[in-house]
Amino acid sequence: MKKVFVGVLVAMQLAVFCSMAEAELVETGERYLGTPYQFGGNTPDQGFDPSGFVQYVTKETWDAPLPRTVREQWKQGESVERAELERGDLIFFGASTTPTHVAIYAGNDTILHVTQSKGVITTELSTSAYWNPRYLGAKRITEEPALSLDPFVQEAAKYIGIPYIFGEADPEIGFDCSGLTNYVFRQMGIFLPRSAEEQWLVGEEIELEDIQPGDVVFFKDTYKPGISHNGIYAGNNQFIHASRSESVTIGHLTSTYWQEQFAGVRRFNDLTLEAEVPVVSVATKYVGEVPYKQGGVTPEGFDTAGFIQYAFRESYGIELPRYASGQLEHGDEIAREDVRPGDIVFFEGNTLNPAIYISEDRVVHVTLSQGVTVTNFAASNYWRDRYVTAVRVPEATKIHDDLLQKR
Repeated sequence: MKKVFVGVLVAMQLAVFCSMAEAELVETGERYLGTPYQFGGNTPDQGFDPSGFVQYVTKETWDAPLPRTVREQWKQGESVERAELERGDLIFFGASTTPTHVAIYAGNDTILHVTQSKGVITTELSTSAYWNPRYLGAKRITEEPALSLDPFVQEAAKYIGIPYIFGEADPEIGFDCSGLTNYVFRQMGIFLPRSAEEQWLVGEEIELEDIQPGDVVFFKDTYKPGISHNGIYAGNNQFIHASRSESVTIGHLTSTYWQEQFAGVRRFNDLTLEAEVPVVSVATKYVGEVPYKQGGVTPEGFDTAGFIQYAFRESYGIELPRYASGQLEHGDEIAREDVRPGDIVFFEGNTLNPAIYISEDRVVHVTLSQGVTVTNFAASNYWRDRYVTAVRVPEATKIHDDLLQKR
């Protein structure tokens, strides 16, 4: 798999930053002269290490960051001979062919970089007994790796910079990786499971050579064994993801780390809503918007059966019984393989838990922890074994059939 991955990436065109005046990098970087060194640092408040400094400056200058490590930055751009250096070129230092340090060429034989002893400083290159003999090469960044105009990518890009918070899927608070993909796709009318593992199970498998912007890339064995991370592919070997060490940011598939952890690609185009089914359309309006409330029967808060009762009343004018047991008795029982959008599916939780079937094993329902939410019960470790039965509400079927005949 790894050989295939590397081969595909080599074949795919790498795009890099647009031909803006490279001198802007120097001007931006000089604002941070004196900022202290900090291992792993990539902001002025934290301090900088060398590659963190270059990444921060390129992001602030061009609003599109380079990869995070020196080795990955070394892979960008076009090689430049030392005699042809221009302001804004990146200069790399190291032993043999392995870069361990990066600097921005500031012109007049001067480099702008970070050292452990002095932080962000300028150094005269040719007279430096330390840096001059360690000169490895230079790269010129000439084109910007523009993000795709795909609507999923553009939606994801709105949240770049939002902090990483485990377990969250709210731009007002933060995102974890699957929370970001879940939220972005929900804005586009596609309801994914909440976790990366579950999202991996429900998508259409796509070969890497067929990847398109808006597909989701998955990674394994990052902070735990198995599928554990994902992001939205943005074109040009880039993906937007919620990074545990940063925030919502742009990652690069050319990174050695992501190549090693790569698991595969999934596409979710087939998971759109059955918008023509009125109860599905009404019920999904409240996903992520209404919390669980014991005894709740209105959009201020719902309990499980109160949500079902409200959705059928609003969509069809049908008054179902108040509680799940009555709703079960009200409908006509149907086999699991015959369930269709708009049917009521019942699960065994602490009590009988009703849900409205959407399609492709997805239901919209109320849970204590998430309020109104969408679950793919076939992929859910909790719900998959709790299926009880399903019923079809005859009055709703008649209304729906009448609507179709009028079209």
